[in-house]
Amino acid sequence: MAETQRHAAGQRYEVHEVLEGAPSVDLGLRFETTDLGTAVDYAFDFLERRDPRREGAVSALEIVRVAGSERETVWTYSHSKASSPAGDLVRLWGYDVTRVWSRPYGGPVRPAPARNY
Repeated sequence: MAETQRHAAGQRYEVHEVLEGAPSVDLGLRFETTDLGTAVDYAFDFLERRDPRREGAVSALEIVRVAGSERETVWTYSHSKASSPAGDLVRLWGYDVTRVWSRPYGGPVRPAPARNY
């Protein structure tokens, strides 16, 4: 247990801006924290400041978890993947997830309890 806590205490999260391509280019560390939620908040704030309309001013972002000598990408944003068409959503999910869904009947979700007379 103590080993797990020591391992978790030594980890940090880095937000990197990346230029997509073959090969991709790391444009550098933009933020560092010990909390994943804070790293994600920073990434979305960074996108909102630098590319609010998602037009490609920010090519990609990565959040990397660093624990000792281990590095693992735990979250990514890619302009090219975000702007590509989603494909056939009905085939993927079984219904059109972009439309408002309503129940197939107008009755209550749960039946009313029986009354004792």
